[in-house]
Amino acid sequence: MPGIEPVVRSIRGSGLVARGDGGVVLVSGGADSMTLLTALAELLPPSALVALHVNYGLREGADADQELVAGHCGALGVELRVRRAGRPAGNVQAWARDLRLEAAEELRRDRNLDWIAVGHTKSDQAETFLYRLASSPGARALLAMPARSGRIVRPLLGVDRRTVRQVAETSGVPFHDDPTNDAPVFARNRVRHEVVPALERINPGAEGHVVETRAELAEDEEFIASAADGVLAGAGPRGLAAAEAASLPPALLRRVVRRLAEDALGRPVPVSRDLAAEVRRLAGRPEGGRLDLGSGDSLVIEAGRIAVVSAGAKPPRAVELRPGANEFGRWSIHLDEVGAAEARAGFGDPLVAFLDVPEASDARPTARSRRGGDRISQLGMAGSKSLQDLFTDGRVPRSERAGWPVVTLDGKIVWVPGLAVSDEFLVGEGTDRVLRLRAAPPPAP
Repeated sequence: MPGIEPVVRSIRGSGLVARGDGGVVLVSGGADSMTLLTALAELLPPSALVALHVNYGLREGADADQELVAGHCGALGVELRVRRAGRPAGNVQAWARDLRLEAAEELRRDRNLDWIAVGHTKSDQAETFLYRLASSPGARALLAMPARSGRIVRPLLGVDRRTVRQVAETSGVPFHDDPTNDAPVFARNRVRHEVVPALERINPGAEGHVVETRAELAEDEEFIASAADGVLAGAGPRGLAAAEAASLPPALLRRVVRRLAEDALGRPVPVSRDLAAEVRRLAGRPEGGRLDLGSGDSLVIEAGRIAVVSAGAKPPRAVELRPGANEFGRWSIHLDEVGAAEARAGFGDPLVAFLDVPEASDARPTARSRRGGDRISQLGMAGSKSLQDLFTDGRVPRSERAGWPVVTLDGKIVWVPGLAVSDEFLVGEGTDRVLRLRAAPPPAP
């Protein structure tokens, strides 16, 4: 199509679309998405594209937009799929966004296509940056709308909205203007129609400067994130060394704590400058402390380590120990039978226990988590001792106690690996059957 070449060149230069690709193109009927579809149909065979239009039915011109998109797809030779939306729920804009992206991903997956293209321009990216600057603290919030986000690509980020509209008008691309884009009730529209024009009155190049600043921040974030990965590569299952964290520069500490928390919790975790400063302060105190990460989750600093404790984390399920290797949470417990002489020779290793079990007994040892009121008749001591005191005396961090195995036999606690063995089922002179238990704790950091 004559006149579309400037946008085609920009898409080609983005590196987001290559020969042999195929993808879903989200098309609303506006100038940006209709121009994107047209340029992609020039760059790739139309058969490699599937257009998706979501008819939300929320305004009077919705059906006219669908007809416009259908006519242009027919002229380009591009297949069109239409999804009609149901009743909106919650935040209408978020509902609409989620609906179209879910429909697009379903279509991409069914057709085994490479990407989902959306028509965001350089202007959209600048407006999003300014909106986030006012509404969300932190550098990460400013980096929304990247060129690629998973399967979503934004090939028009190299051109601004004015250029796209000029190309559409010059080349004869049909489009409709959505009147809701002018409604001041939406904050993003106020940024577009009030904030950006005010900045451009100060400097006509303001939009471009915002986008360039965002690009520099993205490069900085990539570099610091890579450094954070290097720090965490040295952390073990018990978490990060508190002394090492306390020595990190503030920018790096924030990323390290954020990555540590997000990897453990599987959700975004904002880490403010104040939270990172508290991490540094508590890391320097022998007693450590606990910091709230939201949703009941915590960052725990204790025993010289920094770890994440999830409110949803459950103690490992009880395991009946059978011959061979048994997994209990992150521990491994190996069970076998040995002779009495071998048992006596191996006595003394806190990670090994020997139990005298009568030949006729069908009882099996079980590994479970501690329970309130648990006590053990500890070998070499009179009376019994609570497991609470046992963990405290053994300097076991509170965050590790729920996952620490407690081994029982016939309902009696016979062994807490690394801490205590019971005088129950003690190997004696008349022993004929000895069970050997060997525990391997989580690897040390």
